[in-house]
Amino acid sequence: MVSKRKRALALVLTGMMAAAALAGCTDGGGSTTTSSSTPAAQNSSAGGSEGSTDAAATTDILSDAMVNDVKDMLASEAKDGKITLKVWCSSSDLQFEKWLKDQFIERYSDSRYELKITPSSVEEPDVSSKLQADVSKGADVFSFPDDQLRTLVDTGCIAQVSSILNENVKKENTDASVEVCSIDGVPYAFPKTSDNGYFLYYDKRVFSDDDIKTFDGIISKANSQNKNVLFAMDNAWYNAGFFFTAGCESSYDGKTQTTDFDSDKGLSAVKAMAHICESAGSGFIGSGGDADVLAGFQNGTIAAAVTGTWNGPGIKEAIGEENVGATKLPTILINGEQQQLCSFGGYKVEGVRANTEFPTAAQVYAYYVTSEQSQLYRYGGANVVKGKDKDGNDKVLSRGFIPTNKAALETEDLKNDEAAIATNEQRPYSKPQSIVGGKFWSPQGNLGGSILAAKGNLSEDEMKTQLKDTVTAFNKASDNS
Repeated sequence: MVSKRKRALALVLTGMMAAAALAGCTDGGGSTTTSSSTPAAQNSSAGGSEGSTDAAATTDILSDAMVNDVKDMLASEAKDGKITLKVWCSSSDLQFEKWLKDQFIERYSDSRYELKITPSSVEEPDVSSKLQADVSKGADVFSFPDDQLRTLVDTGCIAQVSSILNENVKKENTDASVEVCSIDGVPYAFPKTSDNGYFLYYDKRVFSDDDIKTFDGIISKANSQNKNVLFAMDNAWYNAGFFFTAGCESSYDGKTQTTDFDSDKGLSAVKAMAHICESAGSGFIGSGGDADVLAGFQNGTIAAAVTGTWNGPGIKEAIGEENVGATKLPTILINGEQQQLCSFGGYKVEGVRANTEFPTAAQVYAYYVTSEQSQLYRYGGANVVKGKDKDGNDKVLSRGFIPTNKAALETEDLKNDEAAIATNEQRPYSKPQSIVGGKFWSPQGNLGGSILAAKGNLSEDEMKTQLKDTVTAFNKASDNS
């Protein structure tokens, strides 16, 4: 008699085989191929109709009880005694992802096969274009922002998630994070983090609760203390929030970008940006990336910055964790009224390449690195992961990212985390990045840069001209990136 666990595992394996077989992938020349290899067929004694989908759906394949069964799955898929996976992650995540990879290998190594997993850095915004350029050279498992999912699906570069694993994913993660991982109800990715957006980090020693309510208040207080607030006005990911606050709309169907930014509402947004930029050099810095944010907190020139959780650990190290505050974005002045500043917001997710040579191993690995414990390790807190830097000094490898896993979110660390609270407070005012296409970012960023360079000193006619030129550059433009 075959055990319930063995029948469940057989269904998991069958689901992964189906996902691999269904996933087509376009190569660099645009032709479509399917995976040339699938895991070995399940043992016919797995139980036939006795093994129900419901039973498999409740199977925790990462549990201690299932370790040997997972090893059996991997052994059945090994080619010449080897399993080789290439993994892509951002450069800032690389040390942590290497540590997590080591945990996986230690847990699932076996004498029947050599398990080799190689993480390398490919910045997440570049994943879709790199896969489309030559999918055969792409990673087997990769991290990317959720807004790239439709393109990856439309170009056939990403495998469906095993239906059995997806039952676990749906039960374990928030509804919103599960939803963004599917296209037309079909699951293609594993939720990983819920904080692909931004809010306000600030020094509690400088600002009171009242100071941080409005952008004008933050700038005024910073300037009075010979410090600054940084908001990357020349970066479209940030400055688009002014337009959403003004009531502008945008949509993108994978090919066509449509907005009403070139309108009276859009002009109100430009005027609000110009008002902020008038303070450039007097409490306000309108340009800078992550390195500038961290350097500013370290040397004391910056006391507040609009950024995200990825900079949280560095800010805490710079000014002391007890001095770091986090909250939703401040209000901005639009048409004479203070209105809540909007933002982009989304998720980081994990995908599996459609034509991977090792679909079972790739799906198990993707599920492992997005599991509850992996998400807690990635966040840190009581589960902080430590390592060494290049000089041999202690270094925190955890990334401070907010989980999507419901059980992880209920831990005391997360319930009391100001960044997690700020993320949730900002979420009602955030827009998904999927509403804009690749042609949006450069012109919109240039618009903010131009306003910043003029320190907001533009006539209304100049504003209208620049706004019209910007919209012409990305509205109704064909784009597949």
